Amino acid sequence: DGTGMVHLIDDSGCFTKEVPDFMGQHVKAADKDIKEKLKKENKLVFNGTEVHNYPHCWRSDTPLIYRAIPSWFIKVEEAREKLIANNNQTYWVPSFVKEKRFHNWLTEARDWCVSRNRYWGTPIPLWVSSDFEEVVCIGSVAELEKYAGREIKDLHRHFIDDIQIPSQKGKGMLKRVDEVFDCWFESGSMPYGSKHYPFEGKEEFEKGFPAQFIAEGLDQTRGWFYTLMVLGTHLFNKPPFQNLIVNGMVLAADGKKMSKRLKNYPDPQEVVERYGADAVRMYMLNSGVVRAEILKFKEEGVRDVVKDVFLPWYNAYRFLVQESFRYEANAQKFKPDPAKVKASSNHMDQWIFASMHELIRFVREEMEAYRLYTVVPRLVSFLDDLTNWYVRLNRDRMRGSNGMDEAFTSLSALYEVLLNVTVCLAPVVPFITELIYSNLVRALPDGHPMKAKSVHFVMIPEPDMKAINPEITQAVRRMQSVVELGRTCRERRKVGLKMPLKSMTIMNKNEAFMKDVKALQKYIEEELNVVEVNFRADAEITLSGTLNFKELGKRLGKDMKAVKDAVTNLSQPELVDFEKTGSITVQGHKLSGDDIQLSRKLKDLDNPNLDVNGDDETQVILDFTEDEDLKLMAVARDIVNKVQKMRKDTKLMQDDPVDMWAEVRPGKKSKGLVRKSMTAKRDYIIKLLRRGLWDSSTRQGHEVLVNEESFVIQDDDELVVSITVRGPFFNPSAMKELTKNDPAAEAACRGYLQTFDLEGLSQFCKKNTAKVTFDGKTFEMKHDKHFVIGPSEASWLK
Repeated sequence: DGTGMVHLIDDSGCFTKEVPDFMGQHVKAADKDIKEKLKKENKLVFNGTEVHNYPHCWRSDTPLIYRAIPSWFIKVEEAREKLIANNNQTYWVPSFVKEKRFHNWLTEARDWCVSRNRYWGTPIPLWVSSDFEEVVCIGSVAELEKYAGREIKDLHRHFIDDIQIPSQKGKGMLKRVDEVFDCWFESGSMPYGSKHYPFEGKEEFEKGFPAQFIAEGLDQTRGWFYTLMVLGTHLFNKPPFQNLIVNGMVLAADGKKMSKRLKNYPDPQEVVERYGADAVRMYMLNSGVVRAEILKFKEEGVRDVVKDVFLPWYNAYRFLVQESFRYEANAQKFKPDPAKVKASSNHMDQWIFASMHELIRFVREEMEAYRLYTVVPRLVSFLDDLTNWYVRLNRDRMRGSNGMDEAFTSLSALYEVLLNVTVCLAPVVPFITELIYSNLVRALPDGHPMKAKSVHFVMIPEPDMKAINPEITQAVRRMQSVVELGRTCRERRKVGLKMPLKSMTIMNKNEAFMKDVKALQKYIEEELNVVEVNFRADAEITLSGTLNFKELGKRLGKDMKAVKDAVTNLSQPELVDFEKTGSITVQGHKLSGDDIQLSRKLKDLDNPNLDVNGDDETQVILDFTEDEDLKLMAVARDIVNKVQKMRKDTKLMQDDPVDMWAEVRPGKKSKGLVRKSMTAKRDYIIKLLRRGLWDSSTRQGHEVLVNEESFVIQDDDELVVSITVRGPFFNPSAMKELTKNDPAAEAACRGYLQTFDLEGLSQFCKKNTAKVTFDGKTFEMKHDKHFVIGPSEASWLK
């Protein structure tokens, strides 16, 4: 119990009179003198320096000294079995912290020292006699006021240390002990102290104890989690919480602790101002830190959340808003209909709708199990499917290329998915979800269960289990796998998607796989820009293995050459077995994982224009053979890309009333491909642009110019593109016939219509006629015969 303990060091870390040879010297400064004394007495065995970690004061950065002092303890050792039993009633994520780290700590728990020798802190409410044989523990302010004879408003020690309590055993006056509580005692008392239990809020406390959920860092295993459990067990023999998420530690990018002194981390306020709080939240929640792992915080990770998640997600939302306006301009008010989506026969609608309900089911299930580390990655993956697959493959359909009914169905699907995923993401990224939801909710009818003042008032909906369709999900995954294989072929050949390819051959022996892929063939053609897709079941593949020399160099040493030769001569059955099991022994060395890199080759495939890629089941062959027609298509795509970028730079909206014109100016080394593409692939260009690109020679001179730019195509030819405000477009031959070849009369007729804006011109179109009187003569111009609005309506150009 410490009785008779000799104090060799005082409060300043200096030796006391109990060590006369070094009295008054600081223990660290005395090292040299101690070694000198030992040497003189022939007791020095070894004199050297060992470099090792040593605790330092985090404020002054000076070495700390462990010094035995009298302290107050709470009995813990006798309650170990109860602590373990109560711990077993709790649920932790991840579970290994409870079952290993915390359980092991409880089995070896020692009595808890709760006193600290400081001035500031919560005073320990013990009044004792000078010999410590009489101890009075004060249980309330009211009780202390009785002894003090005054009202006590502040419990800090300088307000109560003067209070003395008469001894009941004739030992004079009892005085308060000098120590204050360890702050962890206060933290462990949080469930009771926060409710001022038991003096008030007793009913409220009893309803909410134990707490349903708490969360803190891994370092609290021996801190808050422990003190909560000790006090809960001692007071109520109950665990103070039911569910617990253990967070890992956030370190600086170099793996060291974040230090204000070292400034080895970015300023959090600046990171939030630069990228937003949502980006920081998602970056951290999408890391191992929510499953008790270490996170080396990197600002680039926060930036990537904005770039890779938020921007595509917001662009999909913005696309929905833009295209719903277009739909309303061409059809009727957009009122999303989930029943229409559910009944859709479109494979991609079925897939995204099924994936959404599977996501909702997963999120509810995992959130109820407190597994945040599975929820956020799944939400991010779904956003990738939505933006990079569904929206990308249905963009034209939403714009009405397949008719207004199809546009409505696909827009309804996008709306339904965005609404639900926004609600699911609200706990993770509360600000961007509130922004998106506040606009989406306007399309919901009054009384709808997902209509509220805030997204944070909306419960995550119940999944529609009937809508979950594993078959369509598998079919789309198979299509995606084929597209990814094809993309790899293009990347290897360094041939971009703008260059169309002659053909693609897909080989798989699984009939169900081939059926699924055939049903989604058009998406493969669009994504990989191939003219033709062929299907074959038969494919004889040979495997070959290559050693990972970088990884195996040190391990194999002088045996490297022998192992390399042996791997080169491995039989097909041996390579197939390695692929299945992931392990093989060669020349006495066990090779596994990435030690051997396998590659596939189709037997008897010697055409250098063919590129093969595959996985365990599927092989794809892309034909990179060039011909003039493919080159013309590639030029057409290049033209479209330049025009689309120009429209974006001009800040045009999709439905802005403008017309576009193009002129080809051949260069000195022109091969004529640009002019030929503009002619032969005109329909292809219009299809990709989703609007006309007219020959500049058909411009009539009165158009109002918005922008004009020139581009170099095919390293030589110059393409000049002009954008003009849409206005009246005249039929030259019909106008000459109307005015009897009178240039002045024709100019007057043209000039009259040019004074009207689009709305005014539309009125003439409805009347089907416009009358102009010039030089005593009246000319009646008829819509569709003499004039139209813009060249796209001009039947005489087609």
